[in-house]
Amino acid sequence: MFSKRREFIFSVGVLLLASFTVSAAPFQAGQIFIAYGSNNVGVFADTVSLKGTSVQKLSISPSGFTTSSASLAGGGVALDEFGNLYVTVQYLSGTNQNRGIIKFNRDGSIAWRADSRGSLDYRGIVASASLDRVFVATEGGRGASGIHVYRASNGEKIAEFGGTLAYRDLALDGKGNLYALRHNEVRFWSAGNFSGLGTSLFTIPQEEPRAIVADEDGNIYISFERTKVVRKYSSKGTLLATYLTPGGVGTLFGLDYDPGTKRLFASHTGTGVGQILWIERNASDGAVMKAFGPKDLSGVRWLAVYPTPEPTTAMLLAVGLLLLKRRLRKG
Repeated sequence: MFSKRREFIFSVGVLLLASFTVSAAPFQAGQIFIAYGSNNVGVFADTVSLKGTSVQKLSISPSGFTTSSASLAGGGVALDEFGNLYVTVQYLSGTNQNRGIIKFNRDGSIAWRADSRGSLDYRGIVASASLDRVFVATEGGRGASGIHVYRASNGEKIAEFGGTLAYRDLALDGKGNLYALRHNEVRFWSAGNFSGLGTSLFTIPQEEPRAIVADEDGNIYISFERTKVVRKYSSKGTLLATYLTPGGVGTLFGLDYDPGTKRLFASHTGTGVGQILWIERNASDGAVMKAFGPKDLSGVRWLAVYPTPEPTTAMLLAVGLLLLKRRLRKG
């Protein structure tokens, strides 16, 4: 049994966790962030109710990103574990053809802007506040490495790796391992060993892959634009399932996973069926993703989900609240 002192400390700690995880405004657990148009990031709610209600719009002007369905420049979005938002952009200095990153604080204010001082396309992005790292996929080539690294805390560019290969998107798993998506393969770097070319995990169909994400069990999901499907692979490259998309889907771009609801989300440019698709992560092979949310966005790019608390966390919150309620009654 908890002593009253321990019970109170535990309850307060859980309440602090709840406020830290759920209640920050405007960015909150369950929200979905989509880059679209030429310079906007839309914030939508939510992964639980699947209503897709618009919460707010963040403008990255005067920066922007290419909205052509054939281009991969800019519009990468990512959230770190503290709920800060990172967006890859181009034309960061007005007409100067540079690329870079904008970091938003949890309250929607801009924390920093990082200029790449180069013309390589900046594409998908992942970030970790605990690692103090932001990883960006680029087109590589021209003597430049394909993955660029910045400090999450201040935007300082600190490294490049991945050879001169072209990458489209990146994913970090819960163990800190990094996955990179190319046009025909997935490459891998183990936690803390971010250098060189990494390891080629497996090859994939050359069907215009656009986005990649990993779940808590190490499964890997990839969206394919040409065939309008999302494929689920094991960490060794075994194809586990193919998820289909409904009719009317436009350019299939972003992809992210919410461990709390155990749902997979994708973004696309189609009209009439919504801009956000979802499916349960353990859906059967051949299942069709469902649409919800806005229907009038154009130039949709990548997508990021602010995870809801996982079931174990939710249970701890409920226990903590119950203990605090008992404590207050006794007091």
